[in-house]
Amino acid sequence: MKEKIKTEIDFLKKDNDKNFSLALLFCTLILFVYCYFGSASFFEKTFNFIENVGFWKIIYHNFMSFLLFFVFGTIFVRFVLKQKNSEMGIKKFKLKPWGIVCLVAIIPAILCGVFSSFDLQMLQTYPLINFNIYFEPWQIILYYTSYICYYIGWEFLFRGILYFSSEKKCGVLGAILITTLISALIHTSIAGFGKPMLETLSAIPAGFIFGYVASKSRSIYPSLIIHFLIGLSTDLCIFLLA
Repeated sequence: MKEKIKTEIDFLKKDNDKNFSLALLFCTLILFVYCYFGSASFFEKTFNFIENVGFWKIIYHNFMSFLLFFVFGTIFVRFVLKQKNSEMGIKKFKLKPWGIVCLVAIIPAILCGVFSSFDLQMLQTYPLINFNIYFEPWQIILYYTSYICYYIGWEFLFRGILYFSSEKKCGVLGAILITTLISALIHTSIAGFGKPMLETLSAIPAGFIFGYVASKSRSIYPSLIIHFLIGLSTDLCIFLLA
């Protein structure tokens, strides 16, 4: 038994296996912190005495994604995995074809937004802030700044750290499946966020698409841009059409 355990430990110490295991452990721990202490509901319960808490809880939630996933993630990659962040997708991408892909993605992003405006749960959820109440220019700018930061953190964790660490161990398809499974679960009420069912279902094909884009471009930026375009389009279409 001891020999078997020793063999398993030695196996995990290999570079690809070690980084894969460490990335999964980091993802597990950081998502635990995010779900319990990075949510809008946590902020609202803890700081319910703050004026306009309905606005600030969303800003908090978005920036916590940036802090936990991106800031802590870059530290984890540099000092634990001992790799460059460029190896985890923080690098420029080729404008041809990926710049063109991002431009073309505007069309399906708008279609996703229009389609979302017919779903009751999506109507009740988005935009995350009420534009009829929080309409000051600084509020809109801060909201969408935090929104971009949210996607930076999200994409770095899933299409960066988790994908590229998994790819070396599990291959492209395996890495896409792992990242899609975890990100889709986070969209459900399991994580305490209770995303609309339509959004959770769409997270599955989106996970495959974003994973494929990351595997080909070797960068998180194309999927980040596309993801943000979909979120922006959803907000605007629901607000303007519904």
